[in-house]
Amino acid sequence: MSDPIVPPQLTTLLRQQAEQQLRTGTAQLSTAFTASADALGVLYRLSSVGNTAADGLKLLHELQIHQVELDLQLEQLQHNEGEYSHELACYRQFFAMAPVGCFILSLDGIITDCNAAAIRLFADAADYQPGQQPQQLCGRPLLSLFSATCQPMLSAALARVQRNQQSATLIVTTTANTVETCSLRLAINLSPDHKAILIMLT
Repeated sequence: MSDPIVPPQLTTLLRQQAEQQLRTGTAQLSTAFTASADALGVLYRLSSVGNTAADGLKLLHELQIHQVELDLQLEQLQHNEGEYSHELACYRQFFAMAPVGCFILSLDGIITDCNAAAIRLFADAADYQPGQQPQQLCGRPLLSLFSATCQPMLSAALARVQRNQQSATLIVTTTANTVETCSLRLAINLSPDHKAILIMLT
């Protein structure tokens, strides 16, 4: 099998595994990848004529190897998907239970996710109830949570993090309508894919 997106060493390994499974009869061919009726018809005609029978058998063998290779790749992709889903669930749980406030922002400074510690810090004093959900803060501009004197400095820091793709830290003061007005240290980072802003408050 020749695939420009698969490294040559992996292609060789896949072929070896496919050939081994065909030799030992352990190949479990799925129904996800099947030869078309036209392809099977061509193989049948080739194998039915004496001077092309060898070519037909060779093509059939290559087709079988290719199908086993595809099945092996599908199996690996499904395995990887399961592992990634497990890791994502673990990291989301860590995010939710972190003892410090954490925010995820869109690049325009809107809160898209936060954890319980952040909710405790920024929920309105009159409305705060233990166990509030992140939706209480999601959709709000981050700047709205801090005092007017701190907002220009915070806005500049958010822009600088995106422009320089480097972390930033600063001290800001919450607004007067939070559970308790206080000064917080913000650690600001750009996400690895540069599509979100990550903030930790201490």
